[in-house]
Order: sequence, then structure tokens, then C-alpha cells
Amino acid sequence: MKTCRCLLVLASSACLIAFTGCGSSGGGDSGGDAATDSGDATEQVKIFTTGGEQFDPVEKEVPAGDAARSATQALLNAPPERTYIPAGTEVRDVKVSGDGEAVVDLSDEFLGGIPADPERRNRRQDEAVEGRVAQVTYTLTSLKSVEEVKVRSGGLTVGPAKDRGDYAEPKKEPPLPAKGGQYGARVSGASRLQQQLADLRYLPQSGVDGVIGYQTQQAVMAFQAVEGLTRDGVAGPVTTAALRTAKTPQPSAKRPKRLMEVRIGKGVLLLVRGGKTVRVVHVSPGGPGTETPTGRYKVFRKELQSWSVPFSTWLPYASYFNNGIAFHEYPDVPPYPASHGCVRVPAPEAPLVYRFARMGTVVVVRS
Repeated sequence: MKTCRCLLVLASSACLIAFTGCGSSGGGDSGGDAATDSGDATEQVKIFTTGGEQFDPVEKEVPAGDAARSATQALLNAPPERTYIPAGTEVRDVKVSGDGEAVVDLSDEFLGGIPADPERRNRRQDEAVEGRVAQVTYTLTSLKSVEEVKVRSGGLTVGPAKDRGDYAEPKKEPPLPAKGGQYGARVSGASRLQQQLADLRYLPQSGVDGVIGYQTQQAVMAFQAVEGLTRDGVAGPVTTAALRTAKTPQPSAKRPKRLMEVRIGKGVLLLVRGGKTVRVVHVSPGGPGTETPTGRYKVFRKELQSWSVPFSTWLPYASYFNNGIAFHEYPDVPPYPASHGCVRVPAPEAPLVYRFARMGTVVVVRS
């Protein structure tokens, strides 16, 4: 019995010494506090990288003691093709108040020459800033301590504090856009021009109506792009001369029988069936800094109305083929790359492209 009691006393003393030693090394009341003080504790955060006009988050572990700043830095370290935030942007400071507001001070590269005052921005600049702020907001609000985020760039406040509710999808979807080809002017000789474009697969036969409107303008721009002419949408003497000898552009890929070929440099989409082009559509791919990646893909998701969280806007007739990159209707399809990675399609052609892009349809994106 004496031997057992001695052993119990020794064991109890050893446990007490061990417990005291663990507590004293961190200067706290528990092992958990010690880990925090020594910088070993971490917090899970989602870094909201991008793909096209959607988020593509990545989970990371960051130090719990400086989670907001570490998460911001991890976001800025994202590959250029996975972020809307300009390269070279640096973290100046991140402060989180007791009520959950994070104030993020970034270098002036964040705005990249865009006015801090929203009243002085054009539409594209507004979209660019909106996407960047959304990335920072969603990343930091994935932390337990952050409810809303205010972003500053070069010492200037970019806009009011935002939370995730500001990017929520509306409960009601808007109607799909009209074709957009019903307006214009009836012009002498227009039907002949339109029939030439239809024969070359730049217009549907239904587009031969004698009215020079948006659909015809977009068809002319597609033709000019393929032929290496100035893309102004006006069928002047040079364009009309080229129409007399032109041939329908054929795809570089012949298989499978049904495919979609995007030519970024030309700004056109070829709809291909049986190895032959059945339609040529003018499109606008990703602009500088958000280029549409080249490669071979497949359509994997389709939505008549798709909500873009980063830009708080609807993307009608969306067919996704590479992460958040999709073909979708957009009211502005200029003669140069202008999107955030997606392929913009003019309203008159959007329903056709949506129908053609069946699930599993191969998409080839060329430079």
C-alpha cells in the first residue's frame, strides 16, 4: 500500500510540474492562449480569386493573430489571371474595429489610374472597381471577426463600406433582353448587302430585311475582323469590295462534328457543324489583364439568367466552358477585347449561341 501511495504522489507531482511548465512558457492561462501568443494558431479563410466574371475561391490557413492583413496579402498574391486587382498593389494597413468593420488601406495601384470619385468614372471603370472591391470584401468577410469592408487606395476612400448583402442576387430575375436588331433605318441596297453577309454566314436569312440596324452592324464588324479591315460596322467601299470575293471562314479544328471556335485576335466566334462554319458571330473576349485563356474546353453549365456576384449584374444566355468564363449576352460588344474574361455576344445572336452551346459542346479558344 505504501508503495502505491508513493507512486500516486510522484505521478501527481509530475503532472503538476508538466502542466505548470506548459502554462508558463506562453505566459497565459491555457495551452490555446500559448499557441496564439507564439503565432501557431491559424484561422481558415477563403481567398476569392476569379474566373471570368465569377468567383473561384481557394481556402487557406492564415495566422489567427493577424488574419485580416494576412488574408489581404494572400489575395494580392493571387496569379494575375485569377484576379481583377492590378499587379503591384500592396497592403499599407488593415484595421478591424470591434463592430466588425475592416478598413483596408492599399497602395494607389489598386485603382490603377481610375478616379476614386465614382461620379468621375465611366461604366467600364465602375465595373473594374466593383470587381476589385468585391474580391477584398468577400475574402475578408470569410473571417469570423469581419462583417463589412471599407477599401482605401493611395489614401483615398474608394467607396462606402460593403458587406456580402450588397452583392446578393435579386429575388426576381429580369426579362431576357430583346434581340436588339429591330431598330435602324431602311436603306437602299441594304438587302443586297445583307444577302451577301447571309451567304457568307455572318447573318441569318431572317436578318435580310432591308433595315440597317444593330444586327447588321455587328455582322459587318465580324466580316471586317475576319478580312483584316477596320472594324467600324460601316459597309464602305473597301468593305463592299471585299464582300464580292470573300469566302466563309473555316475552323482550324474539324473534330468533333459540333464545336465552337473563338478567335480572340479577330473577335469572332465560329459555330461549326460537320467540320464547316454555319455562323460567324462578332464577339468581345477578355480585355487587358483579364484575357480569355486559350485552350480546349467543354460547355458544362448553362443558365438563361446567370448572376455575376463580383459585378452585381445579370449575364443573360450564359454558357460556361472554363470555370466562371462563359459566352453571354451583353449590351456593349465593342470591336476590341473588353470583358473580364468571358466572351460577350451581341443581343441578336445570343439566343442562337445559347442554343448551339449544348452541354458538352467542345469550345476551342485560339489567339
